[in-house]
Amino acid sequence: MESSLTECAKGEHFHTVTPLLESWALSQVAGTTVFLKCENVQPAGSFKIRGIGHFCQEVVKKGCRHLVCSSGGNAGIAAAYAARKLGVPATIVLPEGTSQHVVRRLQGEGAEVQLAGKVWDEASLKAQELAKRDGWVNVPPFDHPLIW
Repeated sequence: MESSLTECAKGEHFHTVTPLLESWALSQVAGTTVFLKCENVQPAGSFKIRGIGHFCQEVVKKGCRHLVCSSGGNAGIAAAYAARKLGVPATIVLPEGTSQHVVRRLQGEGAEVQLAGKVWDEASLKAQELAKRDGWVNVPPFDHPLIW
């Protein structure tokens, strides 16, 4: 059986092809055909795994040994999921008021969770500080060309 890192090197994705379903009810309201892309069935629970997963694969290929991400939700879960699949540790930095449900979900993915600040901006500063450690890379939750 091949290792996760070998699969990563071969360019295999962490996301899955999700269904595109017509919504009759929304189509009636909108007066045109409306389709729903069911990204909630992704392994990490949202579309974020597409970009975040790609970003994580690329930085691990370049030698990253620890991922760090500031997110109170889907981006952090995607980063933690990708880290677990890649076999590298992850630290997810959350604002202090983040729900325990999100904290437990991240811990279930194997991530270390740190709480910092009252708002995301403060958690982001803490993540950027942690990413200065040797081998650590900050995973931006949305603002990077590899994620777009």
